[in-house]
Amino acid sequence: MKKKVIFIMGIGRSGSTLVELMLGSHPKAFSLGEISKLPEILGKTQQNWAWASPGSTFWQDKFTETELRQLASGLSDHRLHQYLPLKVERTVREWLGNDQILNPYTILFSKTKADILTDSSKTVHWISNKLKAREFRQQEIDAYLVYNVRDGRAVLNSYLRLKKDTVEEISNRWVTLLKEYHEFYNQFPENKKVTVRYEELVSNPQEVIKSLCDWLNLEFSPDMVEYWKHDHHHIVGSRGTSALIAKYRGQTSRNLDSHGDYYQDPEFRIKLDLRWKNELSPENLQVFNAIAGNLNKPYEWD
Repeated sequence: MKKKVIFIMGIGRSGSTLVELMLGSHPKAFSLGEISKLPEILGKTQQNWAWASPGSTFWQDKFTETELRQLASGLSDHRLHQYLPLKVERTVREWLGNDQILNPYTILFSKTKADILTDSSKTVHWISNKLKAREFRQQEIDAYLVYNVRDGRAVLNSYLRLKKDTVEEISNRWVTLLKEYHEFYNQFPENKKVTVRYEELVSNPQEVIKSLCDWLNLEFSPDMVEYWKHDHHHIVGSRGTSALIAKYRGQTSRNLDSHGDYYQDPEFRIKLDLRWKNELSPENLQVFNAIAGNLNKPYEWD
């Protein structure tokens, strides 16, 4: 089976971690999580594995510290040599046959037994830059695109919970990103892209994941939707989605204070998050609709 990287694209708070962990629960797949954050994380921490999936020791078991930092360098969009532009260095290294560091997914495949890697880094900037690597340009690895979408009102409500940006700022950013993602999605090869709606995924997880497996030519396993039962090694991602993994292993989830008791459900189940209906004020809803209402029409879930 030819190796595949599934890039999961979407505006934050749209279910990218959820679909990634479900796909990553397939025995032939491996969840990377938001691997784009590895360079930044390693730049701030020293042998601190709090950023990894609950209970995972994969990264410290499979990589030496030097190897991990080399991987981070290859994943970053920064120059490897301070006097040589990255585009030039990529060309020179390819010509010399010394560009392994610039093909990070090949390195990651070598450390796993997986045929599929899922990457929920989400952004167009990240995906388009990664596709410049030889491993994709020469079709050594196939790139697939899953575009996650969600009702913008729910996205707004989730970001407001962080208390960092105003309704206007979040709404305008949602509009800008939606247009950017649509443009990128429309240019991607037709047979290697699919749209997944958060609300449909949560309402009918087996049906949606089975359709994704069919698309990827994988045999569907019903227990993929119970992702918390499987071993994962993803880097960061949705704390709420990851909370079920920690709970299943009897561990305490981190940094869920802004959600109150929402994730304290004693059962193991995926819940359709429609908290925006009770938490968004009429004033905030009016502001969002004025800025993004028309664009959000196809994604409304009432």
